[in-house]
Amino acid sequence: MSEKDKMITRRDALRNIAVVVGSVATTTMMGAGVADAGSMPKAAVQYQDTPKGKDHCSVCAQFIAPHGCKVVAGNISPNGWCVAFVPKSA
Repeated sequence: MSEKDKMITRRDALRNIAVVVGSVATTTMMGAGVADAGSMPKAAVQYQDTPKGKDHCSVCAQFIAPHGCKVVAGNISPNGWCVAFVPKSA
């Protein structure tokens, strides 16, 4: 292998940089979705441990059984309610 064959061309360097940047961006975006899940404090969404009429967490699209939520941080009651309530679609 000659010295010329061992040299990295500008095109190769730019291609490698693009691959690395793309990989980092994709990984960051994928991780952001996970980190944001259930990140709102209960007070910020006016969470309460009791239902509001017929609306309660266990019939909400955000609810993750048995005691989780895609929006609200921490354990929640299936009978609770907050302003992020979205009824599950039929």
